[in-house]
Amino acid sequence: MKKLDNLSNMFKTSVRIEELDCMDPSAIWCANTEICITRIPIRKRDGWDPKKFEEFAKKLKTTMVPNGIVFLICYAPIEAKWRPFEVAKLMDDAGFNHVDNIVIKKTWFPGKRSETNLVNSHEYVMHFCNGDVWKLDRLPLRQYMKVHDDLSCPGNTWEIETGSLDESYPVDLAELLIRMTNCLPGSVVFDPYCGGTGSLKAALKLGHSFFGFETDKKQLKKYEKVVSDYNEGKLDAEPAGKKSVQRDVSDVQQDDEFD
Repeated sequence: MKKLDNLSNMFKTSVRIEELDCMDPSAIWCANTEICITRIPIRKRDGWDPKKFEEFAKKLKTTMVPNGIVFLICYAPIEAKWRPFEVAKLMDDAGFNHVDNIVIKKTWFPGKRSETNLVNSHEYVMHFCNGDVWKLDRLPLRQYMKVHDDLSCPGNTWEIETGSLDESYPVDLAELLIRMTNCLPGSVVFDPYCGGTGSLKAALKLGHSFFGFETDKKQLKKYEKVVSDYNEGKLDAEPAGKKSVQRDVSDVQQDDEFD
């Protein structure tokens, strides 16, 4: 178990990351969570199990504050193209309100071509609320998408800089989602399947506390570096925005299933 606190900031931000699977019987979840952002395991080989996810959704329901917001990041795997909607049904059965499906248009998707399926060039961010009242701030979306008309809504199809294979999802995406909720600084951001530093960086940049679970020791070292950089004022404070990224893909490990 890791507790990375002693953070110097006006919001008394704290970071707690447990070296444990979130569904381990000994895992103690943070109560009163305002925002949950995570990439859920969507393939069987990554741990997808509908019964296990049903338990996950019920447990999440009991730990979220009333009207707390959940963003589940997933895609449609070749083995079951309907699975994102199975996720939505299980969340609905647990008592969550399904607010929206945000479609993320990838800017980069390495892998091998499939002889039977087209490339998954998009992902879903499924937006849920633990209640019937939620706020929506479109300003960060308009800024990111460079929409200058104050009356326009950028819509629910976003082109986000995809990032690297070392991250579960990019910090820009996590930051946009948190800012869109209009939650006050000091709220708790929860990532039960961390897999990268995106949600942690976004939470700290925006003055929120962070709680998560991680089973990869290599990732834990990255989290410690993020907290150290934050304390030293080195964490990038620029708002999310489209960037030009140069990638070296010579060492990319190709997946045997292009999804």
